[in-house]
Amino acid sequence: MATTLIFIRHGESEANFEHRFTGQSNVFGLTARGHAQAAAAARSLDGTPIDTIIASDLRRAFDTAKHLADRRGMEVIPDPGFREIFAGAWEGQRFDDLPTLYPEDFGVWLSDIGAAVCTGGESVAALQVRVKAAVEAVVRGYPGKTVAIGTHATPIRVMQCIWQGIPLSGMKTVPWVPNASVTTVVYEDDLSWHDVMIGKTDHLAGMETALPKNV
Repeated sequence: MATTLIFIRHGESEANFEHRFTGQSNVFGLTARGHAQAAAAARSLDGTPIDTIIASDLRRAFDTAKHLADRRGMEVIPDPGFREIFAGAWEGQRFDDLPTLYPEDFGVWLSDIGAAVCTGGESVAALQVRVKAAVEAVVRGYPGKTVAIGTHATPIRVMQCIWQGIPLSGMKTVPWVPNASVTTVVYEDDLSWHDVMIGKTDHLAGMETALPKNV
């Protein structure tokens, strides 16, 4: 049975607006524009039957998914497997400051992100293993269903590498998806996938925001 996964990157967060590396910090909520983006993403799925809604337990992703859940009278199931990368010492730091504070580690992030390890935190390779396991658990747990998943930019980016057959050494060529963009993929029972659509944003109608070039 085919299982459809709909990934929604969280709306603009306060940390996004301030150009900070958020990681797993949970002190930053959505901005007013982030809530509007999340509401627009939810409306864009009105014609799509959704059986279950899951989200990272970090508030910016959970609250984005809640817009969809509230619109349908559903609940959001928190799943830490879909959290953003744990960024260690980088969490809460401004992007402009990271090259000075952590020149070697953040330099790898900028030049070869697939090989990067956040200072005192998680590696991108470990993140990919974590998120892939979370995705496959959803496919096995909800066969034949359509599941919406609220998550973050780096988890979607590492999964995009898998779906498009790009090794982590080529992850630097994969662009970030914008806030509140919608990414879909269909999985079969054998965990193969097809019909990948990355980063749909036409529902945002001039509200689109994305990560800056220095991250």
